Amino acid sequence: MSINPFAADPAVPARLTAIDPDARQAIFARVKAALSARERQPDSNDGSVLAASMAAELVTEFGLASVRDLMCLLLDVAKEIASPRISDFHVGAVGLEAETGNLIFGGNVEFPATHLGFTLHGEGFVFTRAMSRGTNISVIAIGEAHPCAHCRQCLAEYAASDRLELIDPLGHTLTLAQLYPWPFDPDYLGESGAVPGRDLWPALKFDEDAISPVAETLLAKGRRSHSPYSECPGAVLLHLKDGNLVSGHAIESVAFNPTIHPIQAAMVDLLAHGYAYSDIVAASLGTVRGGDVDYTVSTRELLARIAPEVPLLVLGWTP
Repeated sequence: MSINPFAADPAVPARLTAIDPDARQAIFARVKAALSARERQPDSNDGSVLAASMAAELVTEFGLASVRDLMCLLLDVAKEIASPRISDFHVGAVGLEAETGNLIFGGNVEFPATHLGFTLHGEGFVFTRAMSRGTNISVIAIGEAHPCAHCRQCLAEYAASDRLELIDPLGHTLTLAQLYPWPFDPDYLGESGAVPGRDLWPALKFDEDAISPVAETLLAKGRRSHSPYSECPGAVLLHLKDGNLVSGHAIESVAFNPTIHPIQAAMVDLLAHGYAYSDIVAASLGTVRGGDVDYTVSTRELLARIAPEVPLLVLGWTP
């Protein structure tokens, strides 16, 4: 086991332990019902999100010390999003949106029968959802406030990461700078970092006339692809049985291999909105064909494992 060099506030676990079991279950039930009510409505993009107003209401009603205590308490709810089909090691994470005060829930996701590089970490799930929503995360609660090195590198990609705090039920409140004091950050390659909601590729266009009815939706997603290092934006749309769409775009890392592929980001939105892999009926990919990074192969590979009968339409584009 690793050695913890950081001091924790013992008052936090004391407060959480003191919560009456019936009150705890009542909070869980209210939150689960609220999250369930937002499922399968991707147009609103509120899947796996608890409104700030309800979080504040729960803090007041149940006499909790703060929203941060609520976030730590709700990690067990977040774990229900996790799907660790290989390790059976469930990780939950709850992020606080800086702009709204809403809470974003996430969990780790593993994909059997393909390589481990497709794995989604709980922290990455939350930040990918925030990127989809065009928001920043100011505080993230996890089981222990020392994410793996992969996640530290992933979180360091965001322009607002210098203000990020990590909390846990043990009573730690740490900054990313404390956990990763000398990061390999975007500045090393002359970039400012990921900014949710930013159109990084406003001139993105298809290589030929796109006949797909969702071409413009795919293009809009691709314009937000955080791909400053390869200059090869990528985006995926998943077409669902109920006629809805979920989507994802690339989130590159300055270190390259913690990069979130478009298909991974789309899986985050799929699961966050309460869908299953079996709900996917088709997929569309926008990518730079033959570029330094071309997402065709990785998208086909993951789809073949989770939805093998789903057709993939690949559209080439130029930034």
